[in-house]
Amino acid sequence: MADSLGEYFQRAREAKGLTLEEAAARTRILPQYLRAVEENNYSRLPDEVFAKGFVRSYARILGLDEAAVVRKFDESGGQFYAKRAERETLRLQLEEEERRKKVNRNLVVGVVGVALLLLFVLIGRDRDRSERLPDSEPIPPASQQVPAPTSPPAEPAEPVNEPAPRSSPGPLEVERNFSGALPLEGVAPDDRKKMVLDVEAVERCWVKVQTDRAAPQEVLLNPGDRVRWKAQERLALTLGNAGGVRVMLNGKLQGPFGVKGQVVREIVFTP
Repeated sequence: MADSLGEYFQRAREAKGLTLEEAAARTRILPQYLRAVEENNYSRLPDEVFAKGFVRSYARILGLDEAAVVRKFDESGGQFYAKRAERETLRLQLEEEERRKKVNRNLVVGVVGVALLLLFVLIGRDRDRSERLPDSEPIPPASQQVPAPTSPPAEPAEPVNEPAPRSSPGPLEVERNFSGALPLEGVAPDDRKKMVLDVEAVERCWVKVQTDRAAPQEVLLNPGDRVRWKAQERLALTLGNAGGVRVMLNGKLQGPFGVKGQVVREIVFTP
């Protein structure tokens, strides 16, 4: 069999006086497959096992040696089908690699989305916290209760006909873990001070008080803490958490002055 397999089939078919369509009817193989065999065009044939069956059937109806034809097919078509298998393996590898890249991209997008969501939540929480705290008065740490300086800064001079004596508040005393409950019945001002202000913390709260003309005092109260101020003419109270405290003036419950988390400034008490 010196000729190619396709030429061998074509001469044998023509020698029997068969057209390609007649040969296809006898073998029950589509004419385009028989034409592909005669043209040695293996790319138009199906998988190797089916193509080998076509060759065997074609050789049978033409009276050719089937074993010799199959050996010739293996010689001529073997390399093509080996390369086809290699290409198919490479294609599957490329598809798998692309699938992994897609999964990794989706994973990265998901992680970035979660990170952005957490960032927005933290920003919103910080903004809410900044709105609940006084924007111009710093809150001291819980472990420190800083009294106002004994020598307050100088203020503009008062008119000559209205002298303005200055008083210096004493050290601020906070009663920690106070177990009693307001109101404090029977609290009365002494001879020098007409007003006694008690503030008890129900929740953590920053408090600022100015008594008469003294410098303001600030304190951060934890639940159960209580602090007292005395004044002669005027008490000005600022609360960082209006709903988190109970306020007593001369033993009488005052307020409420706001809700939890609300900042209320300059609550003034006079005799």
